[in-house]
Amino acid sequence: MNFALLNNQLTEEKEIRLTNKNRGFLYGDGFFETIKIFNKKPFNLQNHFHRIIYSVDLLDIKFSLSILDLNKSISMLIDKNNIQSGSVRVSIYRNSIGKYLPKENSSSILINSKNDIEYMFVKRKFLDIGYYKENLKSPSPLSNLKSLNSLLYVMASKYAKENNFDDVILFNTNKNIIETTNSNLFILNHNKVITSPLKDGCVDGSMRKLLFLIIKNKYELIEESISENDIENSSEVILSNSTYGVRGVKKINIKTYNDSSLYNYLINSLNKLI
Repeated sequence: MNFALLNNQLTEEKEIRLTNKNRGFLYGDGFFETIKIFNKKPFNLQNHFHRIIYSVDLLDIKFSLSILDLNKSISMLIDKNNIQSGSVRVSIYRNSIGKYLPKENSSSILINSKNDIEYMFVKRKFLDIGYYKENLKSPSPLSNLKSLNSLLYVMASKYAKENNFDDVILFNTNKNIIETTNSNLFILNHNKVITSPLKDGCVDGSMRKLLFLIIKNKYELIEESISENDIENSSEVILSNSTYGVRGVKKINIKTYNDSSLYNYLINSLNKLI
């Protein structure tokens, strides 16, 4: 039996009922956070909470929880579900009648949990990835959110599967590289680490924020637009998200990468924070 928290009320997951007027379902009117759990504690919670506050402010959704409140709710759920290591998904959506125009801006919070056996970020197989150009992302502030509307990522993930890629790189409408289907992207070039700026439309990743501090301890970090030529000339490509920390890239189209110095540094540094 697995439980979820809906507006801080413990409920069996199979008993959760969302109405046919739910704005998250009807209009994608909300966002979510996926937070890793290690040793029964949420990892990198402060950066997740900062993005929650940014998201509710941008969407004009009323939200009253403090970071302590959120931590208590997560702790309640993982205790109930006996989660030692795993993750929680925090979904926040607007409560309101109305169509595109909501009548009011209060919110609901649904928290689900998932168990796994990993007690740290583990080193995984390096990835073979490609480019996805069929649909482009708008470089706007809304693109920085983890929106409930994920159609671009769904279609890109289907493309990756159909073309035998582990993942694919996404572009914005200016044809700049911004991210992959589930990760921010960093490239290493002559001891400089480069990542796409938020103005280009990448997700404002919580792990991205944490990695900034780690990278700056050893490398020069630059936020600037990335082109396919930059990818071709880089010595290493790293993907990051809250679930697996960082992953290395082995191949992009015909370009093969053999360096793993940045990857090893990042994953070792992350595990020291657990």
